Amino acid sequence: MVWSQGRVAVAAAWVLPLILSFAVGPAIAAEGGKSPYLLGKRGPLAAFLPKPGWYLTDDVYFYDGHSDDFLPIADRIVQDVDASAAINVVQLSWITDLDAIGGRLALSAVLPFGQVDVRGGGSVTLPDGTVIGRNLKDSVTGFGDPAIGASLGWKKRDGDRFRAWSVYSSVFFPVGDYEVGRLANLGSNHWALDVGGAWTMANFKGGREVSAVLGFTFNDGNDDTGYDSGTDMHLELAAKQHLPKNWSMGLVGYWYEQLTGDSGGAPFLGDFKGRVFGLGPELSYQAKIGGLPIGLDLRWYHEFGAENRVAGDGVFLTFSVPLEAQATTAKGQDWSEDQQAAQP
Repeated sequence: MVWSQGRVAVAAAWVLPLILSFAVGPAIAAEGGKSPYLLGKRGPLAAFLPKPGWYLTDDVYFYDGHSDDFLPIADRIVQDVDASAAINVVQLSWITDLDAIGGRLALSAVLPFGQVDVRGGGSVTLPDGTVIGRNLKDSVTGFGDPAIGASLGWKKRDGDRFRAWSVYSSVFFPVGDYEVGRLANLGSNHWALDVGGAWTMANFKGGREVSAVLGFTFNDGNDDTGYDSGTDMHLELAAKQHLPKNWSMGLVGYWYEQLTGDSGGAPFLGDFKGRVFGLGPELSYQAKIGGLPIGLDLRWYHEFGAENRVAGDGVFLTFSVPLEAQATTAKGQDWSEDQQAAQP
């Protein structure tokens, strides 16, 4: 398969956010079965680090979900929860030229801003057996928890076969918009650390690529509510086919599983371990506008098999551009040549 005009220089514009991103999603707080880690943020070419330089990414994320379960949210317990979010995540990434144990070091910072709406129901049973119900609704617009991260990546090529692997870590700072007793919150009100690794394998001539990311999120306790969220695991997968005319398409998915139970909540909730699966299509386009390589990536995840958390649909629209000039390649070069040229 033959592609043209610097595929990898363009690909680097949208690949990087999938490598180093870790932003806050429609956070109804970890107590609500939500992890600070934004599921589905990493995907195609997850382990590949592009050439050294600065990269800017703008992620627009939409989410709409529901849960029939009881959820502990910001010191409340509610049922029949509907949650929706529209969040813009700005990310600045720096791929350094530093060599660390044979790998390339990358650093990133992210700041989310958006709106979250949450509806829920609560009820109280009086001593005489009378049940008093109440519908609750909250909405908030503001900043989520910012985060910084680092990644170390390696690569190997054998003919048309390409392999890349990386390790990463990110820290979430509990300074986002949060209020005890409010259902809708953009911040989680607790520190969190996410660590993991990624693997990518590709065939340049055939244009096929498969990636996987396995990570673990360690959550600190919420001092204002006395609620301690457990450790959770997330596995993200992507398989895609690169097509002519700068298009590509494929499938993406994730599996979220809470490994250790929560504590500090109502006794009837038990350990309140969460779980969910997501699966959906992915479509991307790469082009040059004004001499700059621009990347657009659209991913839709439909969630199912949820336990102790909301489940619904999440959509990412990722726009990315390198802030430094990237070398171009001659028309008619295939991806393998572009990939090789993109490497230092």
